[in-house]
Amino acid sequence: MTVDTDTDPWRDTAEGRPRPDRRGLVWLSAALVTLVVLCAGAVVTVRGVSQGSEEEGSPAPESTTEVRNTTLSREESLDGTLGHAGGGSFFARSDGVLTWLPEVGETRAPGQRVWEIDGAPVILLRGETPAYRRLEPGSKGPDVRLFEQALAELGYGGFTVDDEYTWLTAEAVRRWQKDTEGMEVTGTVDPDQIWYAPGTVRITGHEASLGENVAPATPLLATGSTRQVVRVDLKLDDRDLVAEGDEVSVELPGGETVTGEVESVGTVAEVAEGDERDGGAGEDPTVEVVIGFEEEIADFLEHAPVTVLARGEVREDVLAVPAGALIALAGGGYGLSVVGGDGRVDDVEVETGWFSDGLVEVTGDAISEGIEVVVPE
Repeated sequence: MTVDTDTDPWRDTAEGRPRPDRRGLVWLSAALVTLVVLCAGAVVTVRGVSQGSEEEGSPAPESTTEVRNTTLSREESLDGTLGHAGGGSFFARSDGVLTWLPEVGETRAPGQRVWEIDGAPVILLRGETPAYRRLEPGSKGPDVRLFEQALAELGYGGFTVDDEYTWLTAEAVRRWQKDTEGMEVTGTVDPDQIWYAPGTVRITGHEASLGENVAPATPLLATGSTRQVVRVDLKLDDRDLVAEGDEVSVELPGGETVTGEVESVGTVAEVAEGDERDGGAGEDPTVEVVIGFEEEIADFLEHAPVTVLARGEVREDVLAVPAGALIALAGGGYGLSVVGGDGRVDDVEVETGWFSDGLVEVTGDAISEGIEVVVPE
């Protein structure tokens, strides 16, 4: 069969090769042009949303807020530890076998025994100065006054609280010794029969075991105050966050939040020693901050991690918006989507300052109090 190359549209007349249909090329070209136009329109639309248009902008959204003039304060969440104020050790004052100790977690109040050696109790009294000698009729000095004051607080009177240990004092001592199980009634007081502390103490640990032979100066008990406090190791760079007398919020392990007061801010910076993993390098210098409370806040906890929210320096008369109103600009930095008087939206660049309570400080040539900005939902 012979093919006429002059009339066959699929045969190149010059070389005898197949050639495309020109009508197909026309339709293909038209489709490509349409696709390019659609893509260009999409690009323009995306740029309009992300960067805005100086001439037309974008339709105004429903969720907006106003830039407002306000006061911001610096806030920081700090790691703290709930524990008890004070702390120290109780020591044996005589030789013998340790026959009784209070349980860890118990409290001991003035007038109660704190340990026993060879079955003889040692009684806790309120005072600041350690007992160091036998008190008996004729003894004089400030340690006599300290003991008489402590004895009177227990309800034993009939003598004058002064610097002299009289026979009237001895009679009161006999009544006290008679009422205290295990004490010998002598009318005199030896230093190994009493232990002074500022008040009620909490037993935090045992440093000796029952049945152990002890000698003077043997550690027996670790103790702390019954008053709960929070301690924070505050970095020196954050020293301006707190001052004595400041109120702070403390979040407890269970999620409850209580208010505390800064009792003290340390003046000696300490550096924690590093370990082998960091080459022995120490951490940032810190000072100890102690936070107290009007009442016990978690008596079932001996120690626990807590979070302290501290408010530091205050900045007044700043322009601020919700932090969620910030947008990331394509060229870097942050901006706000500003709603114009005609209801159109333009993205403008801003500088950010402090973040506090969900707000952020903003400044910029196009930013002023009262202008409306978009808050993305």
